[in-house]
Amino acid sequence: MKTFQEFKLICEKLNKTHDEDSQSKLWNYFIANTDNKKIRDLILSNDFGEAEKEIKKEVEKAKTDPEHPLNFKNAGEEEFSKKEGRQDSDEEIYNNFLDDSISGVLALSKQKKLRSAIEKGLPSRVTGSGREELSKRFKSAGGTDKTPKGDLEIYDPDNPKYRVGVSMKKGAGAQLASAEGGELKGMYKIAARDYVRRFHSDKSKEERRAIEKEIMKDAERLSVIGRLQKTAGEAPDTDKQKQSLKNVSQGISDKLIDKYPQFERLLSQVATSGKGKFRGAGGTAGVVLTGKDKDKEASAKPAVQQPSAKPRLALPKGSGRPGNLKIDYRPQQPVSRQSTFSDFSQQASATQKVSANTTPQQTPTSDPLAKEKERISKLPIHRQAQALKNAVGAHIRVQQTNQQSQQLTQNQPKQKVQQPIQSKPQEPTQSPQPSTPQAVPTPEDQKEKRRRETRERMNAAGQRLGLQ
Repeated sequence: MKTFQEFKLICEKLNKTHDEDSQSKLWNYFIANTDNKKIRDLILSNDFGEAEKEIKKEVEKAKTDPEHPLNFKNAGEEEFSKKEGRQDSDEEIYNNFLDDSISGVLALSKQKKLRSAIEKGLPSRVTGSGREELSKRFKSAGGTDKTPKGDLEIYDPDNPKYRVGVSMKKGAGAQLASAEGGELKGMYKIAARDYVRRFHSDKSKEERRAIEKEIMKDAERLSVIGRLQKTAGEAPDTDKQKQSLKNVSQGISDKLIDKYPQFERLLSQVATSGKGKFRGAGGTAGVVLTGKDKDKEASAKPAVQQPSAKPRLALPKGSGRPGNLKIDYRPQQPVSRQSTFSDFSQQASATQKVSANTTPQQTPTSDPLAKEKERISKLPIHRQAQALKNAVGAHIRVQQTNQQSQQLTQNQPKQKVQQPIQSKPQEPTQSPQPSTPQAVPTPEDQKEKRRRETRERMNAAGQRLGLQ
C-alpha cells in the first residue's frame, strides 16, 4: 500500500484541472491513502453524511495550505497550457473541480461493485486517453478505435486482472457513442451476436446466422450512407443532400429496431460498457458516473442499468467527415439502495394512513409496526434496506388480506349456514337389531369429512358473492 509520500507523488501527477483527473485524485487521497483512513471507515459504516462533512473540511484546508498534496501550487507545470503555462486565474477553476468531485467520490463509494475496492483501499488512475487491445470480432468488422470506455479505473496493483472502469458523463447532451464507419459496424457485430444468443437461442444455427447477416447488412448500408455524406459537397445543395441522406439512414435504423426491438438494448450496452469490443476486461466500463451539475449532485450506477437509447443518425461532425451514428446518454435519477431508518419510518407511517383510510372500523391503540421499527433500528445500516422492503411488503399484504376477509364477512348472510351433517352420530332410539355393526370412522375419514364441509361452506359463500 502507498505511503503518504508516495501518494503525494501520485497526486502531483494526477493534479489536473479536468473532471476525471480531479475525481481520481480525490479517490486516491480519501480511499487509497493509508495515512487517512477516517473517511474510508465512515464510508464502510455507511455514514455518508459524516464522510461528506469530513471530505469538504479537508478540501477547504487544502485550498489554503501550500504543503497539502491537493493544493493548487503542488500541480506540475505540465498540467497547464504549454503556451501560457500556469496562470493565477487557473486556481479558481482548479478548486471548482475539486469541489464538484467530492460529490462524485461519495456517489462511487455507494456502489456495491466497488465495496471490496474501498475495503482494500485500492487506488484509481485516469485511462481515457489510453489504448486497449481490441477483440478479433470488433476488428473484423473494421473497428479501429482503441479508446477505453472508462475515463478512469479502480485497480489493484497486486492483481492485474482486477479493475473496474468508470465512465464519466456530464448529464443530458452527452453520448454513449458517436460512431463512424468501422466503429459503427464493429458495435453492431458485437451486439448482433449477443442478440441472437439471448433472444433466438431456440432457433437453428442457420436461422441465427441469417438474423446476424440481416443486421450487419443494415450496418453496412448505414456506413456507406455515412461516407456518401462526406462526399456530398459535390451536390448543388450540399446541406440539403446531407440531410436527405441522414433521413434515409435513420429510416433504415428505425426499421431494424422495430423488427428486432431487443437489439436496441444490447447495442446501448456495447456503447456503454464496451463489453465485447476489447479483448478481456481492459477498456470496459462497469460503472457510469454522472458528474455534479449546478445544484444536482453526482450519481453513479452499474453500466448494466444504463437506460437504452434509440440509435440516432447525425450529420458529419466537420468538413471532410462522414455521417455518424450516436447513442445518446440518458441520465436517470438512481434509486438509492441504501435506505435509512428514517425512510422506513416515513414509508411505514404512510402505509398506516392508507390502512386507516381503507379500514375505518379499525382503531388500533398502538403502532402495529412498532416492534419492526425497533428491530430494524438495531440492524447494521447496510441490512436495513432489505429489512425495510420485507417489513413494508409484509405489512401491506396483511392489510390487504384483512380487508378482503372483512369484505367477505360483510357480504355473508347473518343466518348461520346449516350444517348438513351432524358432528356426532345419533343414538338409536330402538333396541339394536341383529344387523352388521357400524364401521368406526378412521382419522382419514374425519379429515375428508372436514374438507368436504369446508368446500361446501366456501361454495355457498362464493355463490352469494356472485363468484360462481
